Amino acid sequence: MLIRKSNFAEHYPWVLASIIVFAMALIWFVFASLGHSEWPSGSSLPGFTFGVMGGFICLFEFLIWPRKKLRSWRIGKVSTWMRAHIWLGLLAVPLLVLHTGFRWGGPLSTTLMVLFLVVIASGVWGLVLQQFLPDKLLKEVPSETIFSQIDYVSDLMASEASRLVKSVCNIKVDNDDGGELSDDEGRHLVVGAVRSTGAIQGRVVVTASLQESVPDSKPLYDFFNEHIYGFLKNGEEARSPLAKSIRATVLFNSLRMKLSPRAHEVVAVLEDLCNQRRQMILQSKIQFWLHSWLWVHLPLSVALIVLMFVHVFVAMKYW
Repeated sequence: MLIRKSNFAEHYPWVLASIIVFAMALIWFVFASLGHSEWPSGSSLPGFTFGVMGGFICLFEFLIWPRKKLRSWRIGKVSTWMRAHIWLGLLAVPLLVLHTGFRWGGPLSTTLMVLFLVVIASGVWGLVLQQFLPDKLLKEVPSETIFSQIDYVSDLMASEASRLVKSVCNIKVDNDDGGELSDDEGRHLVVGAVRSTGAIQGRVVVTASLQESVPDSKPLYDFFNEHIYGFLKNGEEARSPLAKSIRATVLFNSLRMKLSPRAHEVVAVLEDLCNQRRQMILQSKIQFWLHSWLWVHLPLSVALIVLMFVHVFVAMKYW
């Protein structure tokens, strides 16, 4: 969830309520400690109250997952749940610290507190990433595609680029089944291109005819097989110099010098495809960081809830 100056009014009530509850809890804790040599423990009235409040907050925090998955639930908006999830989760930290009386306790209590702090830290990390990575994706990946379709789109780009190069280099153009392309199948291909309209960029589909062969275009065919095809198909795994935009510009400019001007349009198309492939690589990295924190946050949240019930059972048994 984005937290911006423009939408902070929606977060303000949650922030204010959390600060007030924390202030009241701290005042109660301090007054309860007056006249005693130690801080109030979890078995004291304030400590027990803070523990119950923190426990219920943890349960509520966990409910955000089924609320997102079960769209049939009509219990408030998901955005409202997310705001509550953020600020109540942060409120739970001082409440549960006060519940412990600033003591680690036994092995179970220590494990539970460490697990809780890791869950909170992973959630804060995820929240921080969400503040700037989506903007980075929007600005630096204008040719963004559906994440799950990147491999398919990459294969399609490599295949269409191969047909284009073979056409220019006077090499028989095959269809997907390995046979020669017939007139009925059409002598055209579909490639993506990045276009700008004002400050807005986006990926569009461009249909182009297979060009007639260009004399002395063997350098293009060799360059395509050595660098372009593997990079379009496999991305970073190809370990191609085209993965770096500056290096790619130098290589493509050098290639143009070896070719007839008639082939420069094809080189421009190939260069644009490589640029899109670099954007797909960046998109994959951003998607990884946007969601990888959940691999820690979700399973540890489940473990936290389970261990919390064990802690409650043990504490009530020996209270």
